[in-house]
Amino acid sequence: MKKALIATVITSSLLSSTAVFAAQLTPVNPQEELAYTLGLQAFIYGAGPLTVAQVRAASTNVDSPMDNGAAPLNMMGKTLTLAGPDDRVVPTMNNDTLYSQSHINLNDTGPLVIEVPPTDNRYFIVQLLDDYSEAVDNLIVDNVGKDGGKFLLVNKGWKGQKGGIPDGIDGIIESRTPLVWYIQRTGVSGNKDLTAALKVHDGFINYPLSELGQAHKTVKLSHAKTGISPVAQPKGLEWFELIDHELRNNPIPSDAPIVDQFKYIGIGGDKPFNADDLTADQKKGLLRALNAAPQIIQYASRDLGVKNNGWAMMYEGGRYGNDYLSRASINFRAAGLNTKERALYPNRYTDSNDQQLSGKNKYRMTMPADAPAKEFWSLTMYDAKHLFMVPNSIDRYSVSTNRKDELTYNKDGSLTVCIQNSKPTDASCNWLPAPKDDFYLHLRLYEPTQAVLDNNYALPQVVKQ
Repeated sequence: MKKALIATVITSSLLSSTAVFAAQLTPVNPQEELAYTLGLQAFIYGAGPLTVAQVRAASTNVDSPMDNGAAPLNMMGKTLTLAGPDDRVVPTMNNDTLYSQSHINLNDTGPLVIEVPPTDNRYFIVQLLDDYSEAVDNLIVDNVGKDGGKFLLVNKGWKGQKGGIPDGIDGIIESRTPLVWYIQRTGVSGNKDLTAALKVHDGFINYPLSELGQAHKTVKLSHAKTGISPVAQPKGLEWFELIDHELRNNPIPSDAPIVDQFKYIGIGGDKPFNADDLTADQKKGLLRALNAAPQIIQYASRDLGVKNNGWAMMYEGGRYGNDYLSRASINFRAAGLNTKERALYPNRYTDSNDQQLSGKNKYRMTMPADAPAKEFWSLTMYDAKHLFMVPNSIDRYSVSTNRKDELTYNKDGSLTVCIQNSKPTDASCNWLPAPKDDFYLHLRLYEPTQAVLDNNYALPQVVKQ
C-alpha cells in the first residue's frame, strides 16, 4: 500500500513537472521536427554508403573497361598514368600510384578470385571496402609476399564448396556486404618509372571462381578521351531514396538499433522509399535535413579526429565502428580512405596560426630526416572547395619521396617544401605550386611508423613566411 502511494506521488509530480515544462516550450510541428531529426541522422549514417554508391555509379557508367579506372559493374578498369587535375571521380585522388578499380556485386559473380602478381620490391596494395566504406581486408607484401598469390573474396556466411578451399587459393576474404569496392595501387617513382610500373600493374586482376586455372590476359582497356563521365545527380528527396536503396540491399544487423528508427520516415523498411507516402510536413522536415546535413558534416570535418601540429590525423579511416559522423566526414573529404596501418592521411586547411591556407601567401614546411613512413610520403595540393588537384605551370601536384631525383634535400637529410603560387627564388626549396586562392593540403604516409600511429611523432608545421 505504501509503495503504491509513493508511486502515485512520484507519477503526479512527474506529470506536474511535465506540464510546467511544456508550458515553457515554443510550439512546433512534431511531425516535421521528427522527420527533420531522423532525416539528419539518416543522412549522416548513410553518407558512407551514399558516397560509395555515387562513386560506383560514376565509375561503372561505361560500356567497357577504361584507362581512367572506370569499368562496368564486376569488371576492372585501370589508370595508365598518374592522376592530375582532370581526374575528378573522387576528391583527393593521389598523385603517387597507378590505380586498378572494380565495383563488385558478389551476388552476381559468386566467389571472386583476386590475383596478385610478383611485385619484387615495388610498393602495392589491394584494398577492399564494403558498401559502408569499412575495410574488408588489405593485401600487401607482408601477407602476400613478393611472389604474389590468389585469394578468394566471398559473401559473409559463404559455406564453401565440397573439398574445402580450392587448390591454388592462398586465403579466404569475407565481406559483410555483397557490394565490394576493389581499389588497387601500384607505386610509381615518377614518369620515368611508368613503363616498368605498368608491367607489374597489369598483373593485378580478378575473376569468378569458375575461371580459376584458366589463362587470363591483361585487362583490355578502351581509351577514355575525358575524365570519369558524370552521372545524373539525385534531386531533392531522391537523395533519401538512394540512401534507402543502399541500406535495404546491404543491411548491417548490428546497426538495427539506429536504422530501425528511420522506418518512421520510409527509409530502411520492407519497401523502397517513396516520397509520395510521406505527408507534407514530413517532406518539409526531410528537405530541411537535406539542406542542413551536408553543412553539418563539412563543419564537423574540420575538427574531428586527433590534431597533430595543425594536421587532422584521420586515424578512423576504414574502421569507423559506430562513429558515423567521422565516417561521413572522411567520405566527403576522401572517399576510399585506407586503414591507418597501411596509409595515414594527415590533412589541413590552415597554417600554424590557424589561418586559412591561401595562394595569396607563401608557406614553408620541413619534414625531418626521420620521416614517419616506412615506404614513402607525399604532400599533395588541392583546392579548398572541391578537393581536386589544381593545374599549374610545371605540372607538379605533389612532392613525393618516391621521386627522389626531383627533390633537393637539406644537409641534415630533412626536406623543405615551398608552398606558394609563384616560383620561389630559393632554388634549394622544393616548390609545390599553389592556386591563387584557398587550398587544402593532404599528407600521405605510406606504411606509417609506429611513432606516428601512436601520435608520438610531431608532424612539421606549415608556416607562413
